[in-house]
Amino acid sequence: MGYSYCGGLLCYDICGDTGGVRKHRCPFGWCPRIAICPKCKKEHPEYLTKAYHREHGNCEENHLRFEREQAARQAILDSGKFLRCSALQHNGRVKVIFRNRAGKERAFWMAPRNYRGLGYGNATTPEDYKARGKVTRARSTDIYNAEKYAKAKA
Repeated sequence: MGYSYCGGLLCYDICGDTGGVRKHRCPFGWCPRIAICPKCKKEHPEYLTKAYHREHGNCEENHLRFEREQAARQAILDSGKFLRCSALQHNGRVKVIFRNRAGKERAFWMAPRNYRGLGYGNATTPEDYKARGKVTRARSTDIYNAEKYAKAKA
């Protein structure tokens, strides 16, 4: 969701009017800030409450889930492991790049089915993929020149 503009001016999220708008942040820092005029702020104070954000967008629950996921990612990095940071499919395989806390990178080739099997939003390590299927160490972490390295190998 984005903001609406009319004649280059930001529109209010509640009444749709323009001019004198202020953006108010979610109390949990989860959802986009609401654009609200002073009149609507007085008439609809519930839009700025924690109770509204808990019910309307599950903001508190989503924020807490995000914090847990970030803590889990940090724990994996703190243990010295590598986490997936990017991937690119090429010639029927997927080249997946993993990075550790120090910024060192490693790359592995795998089948698309193996790559997709673990989902995209979770913290995954090379070991997670190796447990699912064949994973081969790539010669380079350069994700954009995969074709050059594939030709050199042939």
